[in-house]
Amino acid sequence: MADTELTPGLLSIGELSERTGVPTTALRYYDELGLVRPTARASGRRRYAASAVRDVAVILFFREIGFSLAEIGRFIAGERRSQRELIDRKLAELAEQQHRIEVARTALEHGRRCPAGEPMRCPRFWSIIEGQQRGLSLEESHARAHRP
Repeated sequence: MADTELTPGLLSIGELSERTGVPTTALRYYDELGLVRPTARASGRRRYAASAVRDVAVILFFREIGFSLAEIGRFIAGERRSQRELIDRKLAELAEQQHRIEVARTALEHGRRCPAGEPMRCPRFWSIIEGQQRGLSLEESHARAHRP
């Protein structure tokens, strides 16, 4: 008797993996974390409801927008207020990341147009490094190096 015959309508972990593109090892880990639980076990094997495909899609979505698995677990289990707090915290985190990326982009663009011809020989480059050694942020150090 095939495993699917033992639990009609339920998906094996392999079938869930095929439908979601998520490796079985990751699905087992999601189970350990309580993110996607099997509905039943047949002969010791995990069996999932069809809705598990949607549950995995939710996890993939949240991972794509920057949530950790722990944050996803809190979001899924949380009440509306705590979900809003998680969203607000993630928005602030993303804004900080975006700011750091813009500072890095500016520094790289300056490196590409460096009047010294080679950033490693540029006095401004070294003044930025020295500023960071003194505890300045990259942004502060860069601004000081480019003062008129």
